[in-house]
Amino acid sequence: MSDSKQRSILITGCSQGGAGNALALQFASKGFRVFATARSLKTLANLHGKNIETLTLDVTDASSIKALAAEISSRTGGSLDILFNNAGTLYEAPAIEADPARVRALFNTNVFGLMEVTTALTPLLLASVSSGFSPIIVNVASILARVPNPFASAYNASKAAVAAYSDTLRLELQPLGLNVKTLYMGEVSTPLMAADNINFGPESIYHVVEDSVKARTNTHLAKTMAPAQFAREVADEVLSGKSATIWKGTNAFAVWFLNAVGPRNVFDSTVLKGVGLDKEEARSSIFKLGQTKAKKDAPGKGQSSQI
Repeated sequence: MSDSKQRSILITGCSQGGAGNALALQFASKGFRVFATARSLKTLANLHGKNIETLTLDVTDASSIKALAAEISSRTGGSLDILFNNAGTLYEAPAIEADPARVRALFNTNVFGLMEVTTALTPLLLASVSSGFSPIIVNVASILARVPNPFASAYNASKAAVAAYSDTLRLELQPLGLNVKTLYMGEVSTPLMAADNINFGPESIYHVVEDSVKARTNTHLAKTMAPAQFAREVADEVLSGKSATIWKGTNAFAVWFLNAVGPRNVFDSTVLKGVGLDKEEARSSIFKLGQTKAKKDAPGKGQSSQI
């Protein structure tokens, strides 16, 4: 930062235990004026009294976004230095069995909400442009935008959409003096991942591997990077200004490297093994259940043909 002015940052999705919460604490420790948001102030309780201003925001509600933008403008005199689009949700289910309502809700949070928050806050970012400083937008994508992680197809797709949007936004906002960075978030141990949230149901043709999917989540939670470490590494990278893409979190570097040098299917064997889809017994069961479902649910079944 080129001058002594206290810079401001707005971070979405700051509920306790998550990456956004840790980021709020980290940026506050670096002297930033931090605005931390979540849908409920109760989930931000641990940030109170730490020079962090907490505000409510539902990124899927246009009126909530508008009210937040007005409140930030009022508090800062009409400017903002960094927007960190971190809010997100996770839904795991077989792609062909996913609940359409939950998939739409996921996209509303992960993609459309992010876009609308960016649009609403851009005027405040533009007001901070100066000869010595370019305001920053950080959009949180995921390494799963590049890895075909089974049973998280909607989440993977939403993060791929964020990555594409963010990279295009970067080019469009360059002439305006704004920097856009895409954060490919690796595995971080947060409440977003929870084995209890995985429930394919007894009628699922993938029921045979449900326990393996839950075990995958438990393994990740036990072995992945803690939010505080992730926040330290990300904050330093954001402020260094070195790159438009940031790869942080467990396995982030490996995914970046293999995606750069390997074939498109370089991750297949690893992710299939991770959920038990490498086992012939499981694959055979899934195939048989799929054929049974086809015979039972085929369109037009039971209807007589007419000529």
